[in-house]
Amino acid sequence: MRLHTCHSLVSLFFCFGTTHAQEVKYIDLSHGSQRTELRHPPSLDCPEGGICGSYSSGSVACGAPDRRDPRALGIYLLNVSPIDINPEEPVEVEFKLLNTGSVPLEVPVSPDLSYLQPADESIPFTYSSLALVTKAKSEQQAPALSSVGYVQLYGAGDHKESMLTLKPGEWIRVRGEVKLWACPSEPVASSLQGEFWLRSNKFRPHPGGSSTEINNLYPNATPTPATAVHFLCASK
Repeated sequence: MRLHTCHSLVSLFFCFGTTHAQEVKYIDLSHGSQRTELRHPPSLDCPEGGICGSYSSGSVACGAPDRRDPRALGIYLLNVSPIDINPEEPVEVEFKLLNTGSVPLEVPVSPDLSYLQPADESIPFTYSSLALVTKAKSEQQAPALSSVGYVQLYGAGDHKESMLTLKPGEWIRVRGEVKLWACPSEPVASSLQGEFWLRSNKFRPHPGGSSTEINNLYPNATPTPATAVHFLCASK
C-alpha cells in the first residue's frame, strides 16, 4: 500500500512538473533587418566662433550570479548552418531559450528597439535587452581561436507585447543570423556554446547625443551541449 501511494505521489509530481514543458513562442530574425536606432534631440545652435558637437556615452554595472537564485536560463543551439564556417559569411543559428529555474521569469521578445522609444525623443526611458550568444572555442591548442556572435531581443514595460513571462519548463525558439569574426591561420576544429546576456538599460537622450546606463542581470546559466563546427578563412 505504501509503495502504491508513493508511486501515485511520484506520478502526480511528474505530471505537475511537466505541465508547462512547452514552446510558447517562435521568433524569426533571419528575414529583414531589426530596427534598433534611437532618437535624440538635435544639437543646440552654436554661437559664432564657438565649439559645439555631439557625443554619446555609456556605462555598465556588473555583478555575479547567485547559485541560490531560483531564476535560471539555458540556451540550446538547435541548429547551426553551415558547420564549416567562413568568417566573411553569416551563420544561421536556431536558439532555444529554456526557463530552467523554479520560478517564472520575464524576458524581452521584440525584434525591434526603435518602436519602444517614447514619441517625445527627449524623454529618458528604460528597456530590457536579451542577447542570445554563440561563443566559439577552439578544440585544438593551436591555432588559438575565440569569437562571439549574437542576436538581440528587446522589451519595455509599457509595451506589454514586447515582454513574455516564461514559466518553469517553458521555452521560446529564435532563429537568426550571427557573424563570428575569427580568421585562423588554417582551418580549425571548434565548438559553439550557447550563452545569454540579460540586461536592463536606461537611455538618456540629450541635444546632439545620448548616454546609456546598462545593468547586467544574472539569473543562473544552465550548462547546455556544445555544437561541433570548423572555422575556415577565405581572407589572405
